[in-house]
Amino acid sequence: MHLAVLLILFLFSGVAALCYEVVWIRLLSLTLSITVYALTTVLCAFMGGMGLGAALASRLADRVRRPLLFFGFAEIGIAIAGLTVPSVLFGLGPAYIWLQDTFGTTGVAFVVGRFALAFLVLMVPATLMGTTLPFLSRIAIADENEVGRGAGALYAANTLGAVGGAVLAGFVLIPTLGLTATSRTAAAINIVIGILAIVLGWNRSLAPAVSSEATAVVERPEMSRAARLAVFAFAVSGFTAMGYELLWTRALEHFTHNSTYAYSAMLATFLAGIGLGSALMARPADRIGRPLLALAIVQLSVGLTVIVSLRIFMTFETLVPEMARAIGGIDSWGKVVGLIFTEAGLTMFATTLCFGATFPLVARIVVESVESVGNRIGFAYVANTVGSILGSFGVGFLVLPWLGVRGTFVALIAMNLSLATLLALNSGDSRRGGTVAVIGAVAIAATFLLIPQNFLAAQFASRFGELRFYREEITDTIMVTESPDGERMIRYGDGRGTAGTWTAFEDRMYAHIPMMLHANPKRILQIGFGVGNTLASVAKYPIEKATCIELSPGVADAAPFFSKTNHNVLEDPRVELITNDGRNFLLGTHEKFDVIRSDPPELHTAGVVNLYTREFYEMARAHLRPGGIFSIWVNTVFTPEEDLAKLANTFAEVFPHVSVWTGPAAYSWVFNGSMEAHDPDVQRLVEVFDIDAVREDLVTVGIQNPFYFTAHFVFGREGLEAFAGDAPLVTDDHTQLDFSTPKSADSFFGIANVNTDHWLVQQISPGAKYNVADATFMRKIQQLARYKRPVFPFLRNVEAAGFDPKVVEAYLKAPQKTAAPVPAG
Repeated sequence: MHLAVLLILFLFSGVAALCYEVVWIRLLSLTLSITVYALTTVLCAFMGGMGLGAALASRLADRVRRPLLFFGFAEIGIAIAGLTVPSVLFGLGPAYIWLQDTFGTTGVAFVVGRFALAFLVLMVPATLMGTTLPFLSRIAIADENEVGRGAGALYAANTLGAVGGAVLAGFVLIPTLGLTATSRTAAAINIVIGILAIVLGWNRSLAPAVSSEATAVVERPEMSRAARLAVFAFAVSGFTAMGYELLWTRALEHFTHNSTYAYSAMLATFLAGIGLGSALMARPADRIGRPLLALAIVQLSVGLTVIVSLRIFMTFETLVPEMARAIGGIDSWGKVVGLIFTEAGLTMFATTLCFGATFPLVARIVVESVESVGNRIGFAYVANTVGSILGSFGVGFLVLPWLGVRGTFVALIAMNLSLATLLALNSGDSRRGGTVAVIGAVAIAATFLLIPQNFLAAQFASRFGELRFYREEITDTIMVTESPDGERMIRYGDGRGTAGTWTAFEDRMYAHIPMMLHANPKRILQIGFGVGNTLASVAKYPIEKATCIELSPGVADAAPFFSKTNHNVLEDPRVELITNDGRNFLLGTHEKFDVIRSDPPELHTAGVVNLYTREFYEMARAHLRPGGIFSIWVNTVFTPEEDLAKLANTFAEVFPHVSVWTGPAAYSWVFNGSMEAHDPDVQRLVEVFDIDAVREDLVTVGIQNPFYFTAHFVFGREGLEAFAGDAPLVTDDHTQLDFSTPKSADSFFGIANVNTDHWLVQQISPGAKYNVADATFMRKIQQLARYKRPVFPFLRNVEAAGFDPKVVEAYLKAPQKTAAPVPAG
């Protein structure tokens, strides 16, 4: 069969596979959480299934007469799984709750159980995906002199198809269709591939490469030393490739921000380099006299290109703005996407070309006879998959926390260069092999000089000022920055600041809104710690317990740097801090709360949308006590109005009673939902002001009396419905917001805002004579102020609290508040 036909089939198979992978990871994150532990579990389970499939196919591929039929049936099987897996994943909650109730949330048993749960769900489709390369290799490689060409071309086609799948899923299908429809689209692709393969292969048979009589002898032929070294090299290559992908994703966040699009762009760039590298090496691999030496040179090139890329990366603080100016500013979404791809390409592309060139050479070395094509290529693929799994787990959980980003880069570079030296010395060419070995040894020594200590921290310091606290941990990079005027801010790996000393007046108000609306809050759930300003205000009330859920464990260690505003709230015996994501905690806990507060980052941040969907609101509603209130913060300045309407309509769909309030600076809305009415009760507000600690805290945010508080009211349910209109709902299946918000100039295209120290903001309006961020900030505040409605009709118990309703109404209408109303008598 013509190779081009196989390549087309395998290319589209790669498109579908990546669509599934993106969908499955997003769906599993809804249950297993968005923590790096859970996501790595999912990735390892997926790759484990792929490895299992390759192992099974490697034993079978050389013994079947019609391998194309097996490939076709595998594609049909993938399609069936692709249609059924989403419904299984959406219903995974009860199984996860049982797992958590049985083993707890810590310890080896829980980790193993979570992996087993993900693996069982993904085992069938991932295993079927893993079988495809050995079967097609058997057809594509009919001559020992064309091993590199056939294997390399197949690997390239499938990987480049995966690039298309990453872009298609991340930029088109999921944003417009949602997860289920994307799975159906991928399944349709698999079905077409499967039918074509079955039709083409029905009457085309090959003589089995391994006869049944000879199976015992030929199935596991003795591998040469060169073949064993090549397989080992491919395993190490998989380990370091996964490590570099993790490290570059972490490092590039500083400049791309961590939006869904940024991750899709980085993944597509990584895969494109691998695919093109394999395509470029496919034909030359068969003509190279000493392929082991060539493999050594490729591994040497991996290490050297990473060093060069890191040196380029160290100039990004000035290079990226220069690139933005060179294209006339980043005043459109297309330019932003181009900039993100450029940043990813400058750092990853050369290295991934080398990784891609590895496979054709490995295939050329390990396939020592045409009778063992399927077996040997499958075996090599399994080794690479095992290396990838170990790299994903080992680098993320062990090496990175131990050595940090710089140390892990150096360690991986040393691995590639050492591998190059090992291969070169065993290549059979002592002169050229010795030269490669010397270059490798010198490069290892030079790495320590060329890659400075704390280079990533230095970049943050150059933009944000003094770093009072800096930690590169498993989940994120956490730092505390201090400006020349002494103000501090907590920041993460993308440069995003979420809270600090100067945000305390806003953060405190967010706590007081639901706490004052509730009749008697005793048990509180706070999702997101930030720097503890909000939780400190919660603790001013006579509560029984406040449980705080925080995704990044390093945040607790940064808290003492904000003791001036958080009042060392973590030392309060009523406060419990749990490391988890809020959704995962609610899924597994059996507790119920009087007030549930959620303070997620801005909506253009990847993963945050899981806390804004209908299903999450329903989950929060189920954990409210009678009379309970769910309260969530939204940065309205950075959220396009049409997205804000979607969020509002979704909120109203779940909670029959809603109210929206704003903070002192008016740049955010606080949505409050409940099953019972929670209109502001003046009698309750007066009682709250009699609590000394609460009153003193309210005064720090400009709330002098109960009616200063009610002035922050925006609207109730009627006003919310008028604002939202018939905007579509935000659901787990079709999140929408994480794709639309980053594309908006309101969010500065998801790559810049005031919390990243105005990074690239001026490039959004090139040549502007004013501060673009401040202008956008004020414009949005004025734009949203027109929706504000009078609070007086919603007040309850005005007279019962001793106030004259007419006096109160007049006071609230006055443009400037003077003497506050006093109780009659």
